[in-house]
Amino acid sequence: MDGPGTVTWEEFLENAERFLAVSNEISDGWELRGDKGIPGQAYLVRTAKRFVPSDRTAGNGGTTTGDHDDDVEEFNVEFQIDPHEAPSTNDVPLIGEHHILWSLVYSVPVLFFNGWKSDFPGINPVSVNEARMVHASKLNYMELSQAIHPITGVPFLQLHPCLSQELLRSMSKSKNKLVSWLSCVASAALNLKIHPDYYKLTY
Repeated sequence: MDGPGTVTWEEFLENAERFLAVSNEISDGWELRGDKGIPGQAYLVRTAKRFVPSDRTAGNGGTTTGDHDDDVEEFNVEFQIDPHEAPSTNDVPLIGEHHILWSLVYSVPVLFFNGWKSDFPGINPVSVNEARMVHASKLNYMELSQAIHPITGVPFLQLHPCLSQELLRSMSKSKNKLVSWLSCVASAALNLKIHPDYYKLTY
């Protein structure tokens, strides 16, 4: 599929490789996996662990109570200032794994992700309902469901690509549509943080 609001496989790869170059410069942990020679068979991936308050995870279904600011509604995620500092006893680990693929059907980027409230991937996974609670009151991109990863065959949470064409139409002047698109949808994927250095690729 070509036309307004789409990205070709070649453009996706070019954008992804520029994105990866920045990631390597800032040690952000993204990798490019798969076969770049086959459309749709290569993808960006990153796995990272952070700490979130224990009362923002499974204990209450991922809901928040009272009036809180944006940080609280985003699982109140705070990156540790000192990597050697022990986390608060009120914090629990949250491992997030994010995959950025290219949809052969829609010709747009697609975001797959999983989260685990544990020190180890695969243990105590984040549910669809819990993932929806992040930015639930503010996020317009709510086409979230569970799907089988088209390359790995593993169940993931997926932001459906049906709304991506509309987003991409508004980014026609961007020099890296992958970054521009990701900046719009990242908060829907367990509040994926995008380093400011990536935005330099868009202009």
